[in-house]
Amino acid sequence: MKLTSLICWCLIVCLPIMGWTQAAQPTEAKEKSLLETQRSAKVKAEVERRGQQARVKVTLRDNTEVKGCISHMDPDSFQVTDKKSGRITTIAYQEVGRVRNQGMSTGAKIAIAAGIGAAVIIVLVVLSQALNHS
Repeated sequence: MKLTSLICWCLIVCLPIMGWTQAAQPTEAKEKSLLETQRSAKVKAEVERRGQQARVKVTLRDNTEVKGCISHMDPDSFQVTDKKSGRITTIAYQEVGRVRNQGMSTGAKIAIAAGIGAAVIIVLVVLSQALNHS
């Protein structure tokens, strides 16, 4: 009788403690699911910020790229239409690695303009020096 009582008391004490520690610590799957949900929400917000008809270059998580205009947005996915071929690609927000503008970045455009401006100034200085020495 004593051994049975001892086992019962151990079970009464240990089982709630084990359940509490497992419930208190999020599992790796829950954390991963939460991160995926946050990532999808961030991508969805980025696509919605750009709006329909925006030209985009979407890099998927498997490193493939899709270029074109956003033609349709759904709660779980969006569609990109390639202007040249007319091909429509439906992309789930979970599949997206990165969304960018199609074409050159603003920094690249500024660098090109600055380079052209510097080249024009150098050519003008050289020409003025050549004309003054004649």
